[in-house]
Amino acid sequence: MLALLLMLWMAMKLLDVGFIELNRRRIVLPQFNIKLIPYHDPRVTTRNHLLLAYPESPRVIFTGDSRVKNGIVPQAIAATSGLAKETFFNFGTGSQVVKFARHAFLPHLLNMDIKPEFLIFGVSPDWPLEKRHLWRLIDRYKNSLAYRMNHLSRRPRDMEAFLKQFLARHLALFRYRQDLIHQELVLDWNCWVHGDCHRLPATLEDGTPLHFKDAERRSGYKTPYGWGPQPYDGHAKGRFVGRARFDRTLRFDQTHLDGLIRETQAAGMIPLLLLMPVHPTFREQHEPAMSLNERKLRESAEQLGVGLLIPEDDYSDPKLFVDGHHLSHLGAVTFSIELAELLAPYLQPQKSSAASDVSSRHVSADALLQQIYSAHPEIPKFWGH
Repeated sequence: MLALLLMLWMAMKLLDVGFIELNRRRIVLPQFNIKLIPYHDPRVTTRNHLLLAYPESPRVIFTGDSRVKNGIVPQAIAATSGLAKETFFNFGTGSQVVKFARHAFLPHLLNMDIKPEFLIFGVSPDWPLEKRHLWRLIDRYKNSLAYRMNHLSRRPRDMEAFLKQFLARHLALFRYRQDLIHQELVLDWNCWVHGDCHRLPATLEDGTPLHFKDAERRSGYKTPYGWGPQPYDGHAKGRFVGRARFDRTLRFDQTHLDGLIRETQAAGMIPLLLLMPVHPTFREQHEPAMSLNERKLRESAEQLGVGLLIPEDDYSDPKLFVDGHHLSHLGAVTFSIELAELLAPYLQPQKSSAASDVSSRHVSADALLQQIYSAHPEIPKFWGH
């Protein structure tokens, strides 16, 4: 029995070592970093790891859905405002809605005992709506091994709990079985057998296809400050195409927005709402719902006494977007330059914003993007820029 257990343990360790090495070389599950044990929840765990590497809690944390994680570049805001890069952190999580921010993200932040001075919620067109099919992501997050392992007692109370903890930490194929099947084996099969090796979302139908492995590698990349550059940058024309993502029948989630703001304030942080830019083709396809929801957002901000940051620059150039609502690399830097100016009255209240102390209008987005590429050579390498 002892020899059998020893052989089983050695087999599991070999699986771990081989699987981790293949992942390190970005051959298997390139979007994931499976060394982040326990089970990797890509919506939270990687950015959690990056945030814990900060010497102290950042002064400003941004959160929101994929438009935020792709569209806000902390190092660009820092360069424009003259502040340290560690002042800011992008904690965007894909497909986030306001209920996820309230019941999953905010408790996670407080559980880590990280309380920035400002917690800024990027309000994309879908974020404040009652998209009930995305509410299930809260249950998936809380049922993930990452969440359950982090909420176990440090010392298992019995042998069964000990074995569960051991398996969760060391059996890589068990930890990643669902991701390995759906994100790797199925796609490999489609590629090898059916020749279907490329991905292109419906809203990018006027663009160039991207091999699914390259898409996964790009999706998994994040700078140390949390920015995840848009994977399909350079593969589309920037305009919105396809059917509308929502209409007037989808309700504004007033209940959870009110609760999120009050709970953020009760935790000692200052919440701000940030309206994310979209291309005119996206707005045209979603009217009158866009205007109606933005009006409700303004009313909510006023009633709750919360600052609302509204970009006023011209975002009509398709080059600033990938699909009309996700910012391209250039668009993200361009928006971050304006965002530095919008934040100046909060971060530097002793200075007059009218005095142009934050010289965002004199910063070249192209030049700043090239500086970021130079500081993070993995980006031009992965994207071929």
